[in-house]
Amino acid sequence: MSSKFSMSLGNLRSGIATAILALFISTFVVQAADNGVTIDEYHHGIYLKVLPVDPAVKPDISLLESSEAMDKIKKAIDLIYEKSSFNADALNLLKSRGDVVVVYDPGFPEWSRGDIILAAFLPNFYEPAADAPWNNVFVAMLGRYIIKHSLAEIAAEGIVHELVGHGIQHMYGRLTHMNSLNMECEASLYEMQAFQDLGVDLYSDYMVNFRREFEDFHCDDFKRFMQKHKGSLMSLWDESPLDVKVILTIFDEYLGQLPN
Repeated sequence: MSSKFSMSLGNLRSGIATAILALFISTFVVQAADNGVTIDEYHHGIYLKVLPVDPAVKPDISLLESSEAMDKIKKAIDLIYEKSSFNADALNLLKSRGDVVVVYDPGFPEWSRGDIILAAFLPNFYEPAADAPWNNVFVAMLGRYIIKHSLAEIAAEGIVHELVGHGIQHMYGRLTHMNSLNMECEASLYEMQAFQDLGVDLYSDYMVNFRREFEDFHCDDFKRFMQKHKGSLMSLWDESPLDVKVILTIFDEYLGQLPN
């Protein structure tokens, strides 16, 4: 589950991140917050926060200006609401169950020689206000790499995959017992729907590789279940675009028969 908010969200106050995620990002958030100005906005009922660049840290790539980063995040969210009603409805569902937050931190992720993390979903990173009618704060962190991608990729991979895909899992209390393959399979299906709705070329190298990865790896166990119990529907995987809504309905059945 990969792909933070103090504030000025008003009643939101800092919470404690999970230990593993804190190792990745807490240092950068603290350093960045101590230098420069943080930008906060509220867009489509979603709290947006852009952290400033830490002048004491030399970045490994050129960085966007904070105002440009905020503009790209807002435009990516606009795309979802204009063109992907399925995912817009899911975001609205999350907003009815908690505060929804997108944070851009130019210090995220920590530089490493391994895989590059583009974005992350951070469950329970911020605590809800004491008088909040819900217990959830859904937070997606966008890093310096993904913010330089296309608006469609920011929307689908950074916001839909993390906030919608993993946010829905968190809302229903599934993150604690889902394995990583199933988490990524489901979130990738929401992402695929977004890419389809946004009119991305499904036959580009990027999309062919993305679909191959989640179908052949992340969704492998789910597809085995379908082959055994829903064999007549396996042809759904041969279609382009995918009928994501039907596949997600079957995915719910698949999750229902798994041991907790």
